[in-house]
Amino acid sequence: MTEKVYIDPENIDFSLIRKAADLIKQGGIVAVPTETVYGLAVNLKMQASVNRLFELKKRPQEKNFTLHIPDESDVDFYLEVLPPYGYRLIEKFWPGPLTVIFYSKIIPGTLGARVPNHKVCREILKETFTPVIISSANISGLPAAVNSQQAEEYFPEGLDLIVDSGPCQYKTASTVLDLTQHPAKIIREGALPKKDIWSIIRKKRVLFVCTGNSCRSVMAEYLLKLYISRDSFLSEDIEVESAGTLALPGSSVSEETIFLLKQEGIDASGHRARRITREIVHTADIIIVMEQKHKESIAAIEPKAFSRITHISSFLPDLPDRDIPDPIGGSEDVYRQSFAVIKTAVQNIADWLKE
Repeated sequence: MTEKVYIDPENIDFSLIRKAADLIKQGGIVAVPTETVYGLAVNLKMQASVNRLFELKKRPQEKNFTLHIPDESDVDFYLEVLPPYGYRLIEKFWPGPLTVIFYSKIIPGTLGARVPNHKVCREILKETFTPVIISSANISGLPAAVNSQQAEEYFPEGLDLIVDSGPCQYKTASTVLDLTQHPAKIIREGALPKKDIWSIIRKKRVLFVCTGNSCRSVMAEYLLKLYISRDSFLSEDIEVESAGTLALPGSSVSEETIFLLKQEGIDASGHRARRITREIVHTADIIIVMEQKHKESIAAIEPKAFSRITHISSFLPDLPDRDIPDPIGGSEDVYRQSFAVIKTAVQNIADWLKE
């Protein structure tokens, strides 16, 4: 009979976590809990163990298993750069019951991946330090096990360990989304409803970038938010953010910017600066920069984002290829001049988004 251990999610015994992880690293098959269904975990780097999993489940070899990773930030180690809505789905639903399929960096072809929302499972994944695939604990074609007892009934022999952490939360498999197709295609609707997925995919995210994220990009962000709030179509489908290439995270907006936006009926006093990161870049469909050097900074962070970067002068027909100078430290008139140019550009951006 297969050994079975209980790990309390609220009082985790890390010696048992290490035991499960070591077995997986060494080529064992371990039944583990997730928030969806119980799964069988295997070291992806050990082909003999993967083959053994196929045999144990009586699963066709052409059907791939899903990579389970402990943290959403790990996705770029295993998959190629996703489309922006792919990262927004991860931002919204990971950890959680969403599997995304995209081009793999570690095996030929495509690979499904997800971050489970289960404390015990994620701790085991963290401890393995190797790519782990997890397939539902069942014989292929039969309902997946939703507790350790059912996993044990399916596999009275053949497993190296069963980890019991109580029944699964959803008791149904994850939703599987293929991002290699355009538009994305739901391969299997599971615990995550398709309406929740499409509500993210249909949206576009506009990102304004300046240097300090305390004046120019803030002006643009809040003006565009104001304009799209007046249009029911845009307000549902457009998100607006800003960041700075050299921003001091958490710093406040300049007083001059707060004053100018207040005259438009906008309160930006609560805005706090963000420094641009690869993660922020990944989620944006349209990146609008104030200066050419910002475009170069972003491209250095993520070269594949280059085609999504636009200079704000693109929306100023009378001022082609002109940078918007940084007004920080300048006079009130300098701020007003920058604000006037940005306001005109943002009005044109709002009109362009309606097309």
